[in-house]
Amino acid sequence: MLQKILFLTLITALLLGCTRDDICAETTATTPKLIIVFNDFVNPTERKTVPNLTVRTTDTNQTVVINATATDSIAIPLRTAADFTRYEFIRDDNTINALSEAYRFGYNREELYVNRACAFKTVYSNLDAIEDDEGTNDWILNVQIENQTVENELEAHITIFH
Repeated sequence: MLQKILFLTLITALLLGCTRDDICAETTATTPKLIIVFNDFVNPTERKTVPNLTVRTTDTNQTVVINATATDSIAIPLRTAADFTRYEFIRDDNTINALSEAYRFGYNREELYVNRACAFKTVYSNLDAIEDDEGTNDWILNVQIENQTVENELEAHITIFH
């Protein structure tokens, strides 16, 4: 009998000890990702799918963020501990050589307190995009900043024309 009372007391304490603000709700806005859309260079208002797009970081680990996906838009994370993030965009048209371009995304960071459960989120401002390796085999023909502030994922921040 004593074991049942202890068990029920423990369960009650656990249930009452965990409040709603201890868990970050999925609907709470946290650090946003950079939204990039791909449009046709010839017809700039038309979306254009990139076949077999791979996006990876250019640091020593070369982390793959998107792997061989046909898409006309992507959401990629920006670094929260640095004022820039470098990505390599690889387009593979199933030809002998895949086309690759690297871009450096620069920004200012501001940490905003969300709540006790979610802690802080980072908002990015003064976004810019600079090609790291200008070459002759470019598949990205133009990059346009649509929104210099990355504070949500509701609209595109960058349009890449190809």
